[in-house]
Amino acid sequence: SSGINAEYGGVVQLAMYLISVTTDIKIFDLASFSGYKFVHMIVCVVSAMILGSTGYYLSFIYSSAAIVYFLICTLRYIILPDSTEDRIARGSKRRNNLLLLIAFIQPLIMFWLTHHVTYGPDPSPLPKTSL
Repeated sequence: SSGINAEYGGVVQLAMYLISVTTDIKIFDLASFSGYKFVHMIVCVVSAMILGSTGYYLSFIYSSAAIVYFLICTLRYIILPDSTEDRIARGSKRRNNLLLLIAFIQPLIMFWLTHHVTYGPDPSPLPKTSL
């Protein structure tokens, strides 16, 4: 999993170089931002273990929306350094596209790494015991 973060950070760094986006972001910052998906992946897997595929998909939808929102809000100040106080990011189209690519690729990676937990039957409900 750390190899995925390193490769992802390297790909994003290369994309930033190719489209000539100059910023102060370092490779370790990119790796840390790409590491937030693992917390959400754990939530999705635990939800799948407890609630079955329905729990997985519900938690995946919520986690995906949360991580995309978080990454857009935080990376906007790094990739689009000329954001104004009225929260309107004024930047080139390439920077905006890079920001959206970074944010929306995280749920795809999350799904790719966790979708296998939904295969098979849903867990049976806990047996009712009388005291």
